[in-house]
Amino acid sequence: MTDLMAKAAAAALPNGTKFYWPLLGETLAFLHPHKSTSTGRFLQEHCSRFGSVFKSHLFCTPTIVSCDLELNTFILQNEERLFRSSYPKPVQDILGSLSMILVSGELHKKLRSVALSFINASKSRPDFLHVVQKLSISFIESWKTKNQVHFLNEAKQLTFYFMLKNLLSMEPEDPIAAKVLEDFLTFMKGFVSLPLHIPGTAYSKAVTARRRISATLKDIIKKRESEMSGAHVRGDFLDEVMGKGCLNDEEKVSILLDLLLAGYETTSGLMALIVYFLAHAPSALQTLQVINEALRCGNLVKFVHRKALKDVTFKEYVIPEGGKCSQFSQLHTLIPPSINIPLSSILGDGPTQQQAEK
Repeated sequence: MTDLMAKAAAAALPNGTKFYWPLLGETLAFLHPHKSTSTGRFLQEHCSRFGSVFKSHLFCTPTIVSCDLELNTFILQNEERLFRSSYPKPVQDILGSLSMILVSGELHKKLRSVALSFINASKSRPDFLHVVQKLSISFIESWKTKNQVHFLNEAKQLTFYFMLKNLLSMEPEDPIAAKVLEDFLTFMKGFVSLPLHIPGTAYSKAVTARRRISATLKDIIKKRESEMSGAHVRGDFLDEVMGKGCLNDEEKVSILLDLLLAGYETTSGLMALIVYFLAHAPSALQTLQVINEALRCGNLVKFVHRKALKDVTFKEYVIPEGGKCSQFSQLHTLIPPSINIPLSSILGDGPTQQQAEK
């Protein structure tokens, strides 16, 4: 760390805050909650003071934060050549060392190939839409007896149960499904948090919940192995994974958890954003651009984290070897630099991106 900081001091780094809390740096300000439709106070203030690329200190590490479309594209286009995935410690500890977003090289290709093969096959399954329709109708029917519906919570439950059905052939009324959902909610609360392994903290609870989910999935795998020996095949993702002799049990658990995370957080968030934006801009429905607008205005995967594999020079900046980069994509999806759109349009008071482009 000392060598990295010395190297960083000598490099042509972007401007940024010079003084921060020991160890914590600016992590607390970075993690401060904000609306999904905004960039948050941290980025607004820093971009205003230092520009779209600035240095900070996040998760106990000196970090270059980029909201610049050109630099972000450059980093992603040079994956495994100049940069590699490198997420903060809490993400690594909670997801596990075999998560697809953390591993690289041949292991990443292997896990990704297994996931994509099932996803592509699922789209053509005759019962795919039937399962979606059945679950959706059951949830909507349950709303009739409620005075108030918390749509995001409902969307999260619907998505989670649909994922369990496709991955593990597990029905919503199964007691194990409720147990996994409870642990998963705890898991998600600590997904991006201060890495304080103190009982009662979100991080500590999330790590413990991850262990419980892992143990539950391993029990399900063992049970399925005994069933498969009797030629009982369900045709779900677990059958697909267990048919791959190249995966060990830890890799099977990790890929199941990855897919639950990806489907749960992004799909439910998008559903909630669509409802939110339709309420503010009903005309979007008429132009059939509601999904594109929701993804643009409420980008669900806001940050990706990378580490420089060697000294990298980009324009006037130098990113030293081992330097951490956090790329924020929402700023240039909310307001592309080539289009002059007022911030009010994000909440439906102005033109959509498609209208502005015309």
